[in-house]
Amino acid sequence: MTTGLEKRLANLIPMKPGQNRHTTRRDRIALRFGELCREYFPDGNVPVMAGTRLSLAAKHFIDAETCRDPYMAQRATRCAEYLLRKLAPPPTPAKPVPSLKDLGIG
Repeated sequence: MTTGLEKRLANLIPMKPGQNRHTTRRDRIALRFGELCREYFPDGNVPVMAGTRLSLAAKHFIDAETCRDPYMAQRATRCAEYLLRKLAPPPTPAKPVPSLKDLGIG
């Protein structure tokens, strides 16, 4: 059985040199931004305006995860979802219509 002190020490994550709360937040936002880009634009062509909205939505999602106040967390989540609703995933390319030769007719 572990003691309370051992649990607290296990939860402490030592920072590496040059790492602080700002750099870890930046890295978490970049990771979430990459996930959102892959989800909404799988081909990799992200328009500038959509990239800005995805970046802001990623920041709001990170705020919602780290916020201690449930009201503010819900507000940040709603704001991120609102930004994502403005983005429409790019349309999938239409399948070409098969010719009569491809169908075996004629």
